[in-house]
Amino acid sequence: MLWTRGVAARETLSYLERRGIDTEPALLGAGISRSQLSQDDIGLSVASQYRFLELAAAQADDSLLGLHVAAEMDIRAVGILFYLTGSSRTVSEALENLARYSQTTNEALVGEISRQKDEVILAVRHLQEFDEPHRQFFELLALWFIRTLQQETNRDFTLSRVTFTHGRNADLREVHRLLRCPVDFAQGQDSWVLPQRVMDLPIVSGDTQLLKILTAHADDLLAEKHSVTGLQSTVASQLASLLPSGESRAAVVARQLGMSPRSLTRHLAEEGTTFGEIVEQLRRRLASRYLADDRMSVQQIAWLLGYSEVGAFNHAYKRWTGTAPRRNRKPAAMPR
Repeated sequence: MLWTRGVAARETLSYLERRGIDTEPALLGAGISRSQLSQDDIGLSVASQYRFLELAAAQADDSLLGLHVAAEMDIRAVGILFYLTGSSRTVSEALENLARYSQTTNEALVGEISRQKDEVILAVRHLQEFDEPHRQFFELLALWFIRTLQQETNRDFTLSRVTFTHGRNADLREVHRLLRCPVDFAQGQDSWVLPQRVMDLPIVSGDTQLLKILTAHADDLLAEKHSVTGLQSTVASQLASLLPSGESRAAVVARQLGMSPRSLTRHLAEEGTTFGEIVEQLRRRLASRYLADDRMSVQQIAWLLGYSEVGAFNHAYKRWTGTAPRRNRKPAAMPR
């Protein structure tokens, strides 16, 4: 099962409920529970999210539901991708970070940047084919991207064009009004095309130090996907996102995975491990990686690993290795 944080589904649910539209048929049809969407960081299958958005559009009798949700949503809800782009220096760097780290929030999607004459193209493609229609999701994603660039550059930002692989024969005027650029449907790829001249526009909230911390964290989110297998992989992926918030408890992870804590414990036991062991192993692996990066302080590392105090991290690290974290830092190079 390819995993997503479920931001689009959660924002769609909120949008419909504000309008008094019954969401139960769409939730039931997609196999999603309301409790799964009640948390900011959840484990949800990509196919289930696509299905929910399409069923919700039918229930609301709104063929442009994805765009309407994106027009109202808090663009920060996407999480680390928003902050990675927002701490970048330029639009060009923001695009590179968006493409590089897209799988931190949706395992099914990969971003690819290409250049053609005086245009830069960010194509978004699936790693595997889905039978589920995904028109609402990709239209929501396109408008989120445009709104994000507008806010982060403080410019009235427009794209050269947007292309979608899905078809659309109705409501084209409204699509163009919301996306504010030429839109081509039934194309070979889903893509956002920007003029080369905007690549050097500064991101007004650019923060080099914050970007270093966020990219280190995002790199480890991606690395954790490949370090373990089975349910352990899913639990580790959830934990890697949750550690900095201090919410790395079994009950929280179980709820996000749509399981009871008892069921989670039982399935992990079948794989020969426990929740506590996964937390411990994850923290130890991440600590080693973070300490190898001399740009990060021990205080920052302790926070990323979910420790409320540096002393607690020092104690844990000494238990793992027999030495203090600072003793494992690379010594600074001597000036020549």
